[in-house]
Amino acid sequence: MPATFGTPLVRGSAYLPFVEFMEKIGAPVERVLEKALVPALVQRDPEAPVPVQLAHSFLDRSARAVGLPDFGFAVGEQARIESLGAFGRSLRRSLTLHDALGKLHSKFPLYSSAERIWWSRTGNDVHIFHAYTCETAAGSRYAQQCALLLLRDLVRLTAGPSWQPGEVLSPNPALDLGPVRKVFDGARLRQSEFTGIVFPAELLNRPMRWFWSGNECGDNYDQTAFESSAPAGDFAGSIKQVISALMNQGRCQLSDVAEAVGLHPRTLQRYLSESQEEYSDLLAEVRFETALRLMSDPSVRVIDVAYELGYTDPANFTRAFRHWTGLKPSEFRRSQAPQRKSGSRTNTGHS
Repeated sequence: MPATFGTPLVRGSAYLPFVEFMEKIGAPVERVLEKALVPALVQRDPEAPVPVQLAHSFLDRSARAVGLPDFGFAVGEQARIESLGAFGRSLRRSLTLHDALGKLHSKFPLYSSAERIWWSRTGNDVHIFHAYTCETAAGSRYAQQCALLLLRDLVRLTAGPSWQPGEVLSPNPALDLGPVRKVFDGARLRQSEFTGIVFPAELLNRPMRWFWSGNECGDNYDQTAFESSAPAGDFAGSIKQVISALMNQGRCQLSDVAEAVGLHPRTLQRYLSESQEEYSDLLAEVRFETALRLMSDPSVRVIDVAYELGYTDPANFTRAFRHWTGLKPSEFRRSQAPQRKSGSRTNTGHS
């Protein structure tokens, strides 16, 4: 993984269906899966990027804990496209399947930097493919199984709730033959370089909204917020996102971040050095940016800000904040209050 590229990240909502499935069947997640950070991360903020190595290791341990060799298919049978957070809800509101596939092509890189989804048309057939762009942990098989069923769910928004593809594509047909035939109701399995499904091209232009009501998708899709929280394309930026995800769990040491992204701590330090960055600087940047955001809300207590930033002792946060700004957090907040009031009056005058 060259330091010029970001560490592979996927939004937490991709793994929320797995966490919810484990809870639904009563699996003792915290006891069985020691050091299982993923449930805490994705439940706290499903839109935040999560290291794919960490997430796929969680899936691998989960599958073994519950004894399901086709764990991803079991989860995918209960998941729906809107499970993918803001991105999934945007797909759900597409006008046609062609419109949805256009969104997949243009917006999916904002959802995941570890995989890609694309489609092609050959005569009367359309092929949708899914592939990883990097080496991942063993649990990637289960994530891909779930992704395959989510793609089927997307087509079903046009084709109807019981639609099945006539053909499923797999790089490992010998391994996938039994479970694929069971899940896809006897669909033909064909060997292919990439995983995917095939559907009739006549479905591309059918309106999707015949199959859903406008109130079904929940809250509004904020495109600006979605784009601003996309997985970073540079290594230092992606490490900052990992720090942000782990921070409030008290796991913001370099060794914690290295484990989450599947690197030895010395390797992580070397990559950062090649990017002319220091881990301590990145950690301070994330903490300071987060502190400013939280402290802009007068209802958030300073002690809660400290814990959110991963400090077990609020006094350490106060010392760090004085180092950053020359002021105690409470003094800084009071100094910003007149500016907020002034800005509020200005905004009111223009409304």
